[in-house]
Amino acid sequence: MFVVLYQWQLRPERVKEFKEGWSEIVHRNIEKYGALGSILHQSNDNTWYSYSQWTSKACWESAFNMDDSHQEARKKMLSAILRTHTPIAMTPVLDHLVSDEMLTQPYP
Repeated sequence: MFVVLYQWQLRPERVKEFKEGWSEIVHRNIEKYGALGSILHQSNDNTWYSYSQWTSKACWESAFNMDDSHQEARKKMLSAILRTHTPIAMTPVLDHLVSDEMLTQPYP
């Protein structure tokens, strides 16, 4: 598995467009490029983060070939971004996350 952490500052009035474009790109990456999914986060200081899992670094790299129908989704995202940080590529070492599907009973 290969993981990438993205970070942005967004224009407050364009957050909706960003989320729409981000969702479209995530689904494209799952369907076409071996992505395992992504989670979008907003921090208390209004910084946005995306944690994305991939089957391999090669799959992640191949997703940057934008010669497909998702240019409009990318434009939605770019129009909302004030500042973007360099993506942080990571290799998981230990994993203790529990997915919702693994839970059989909610905690009290």
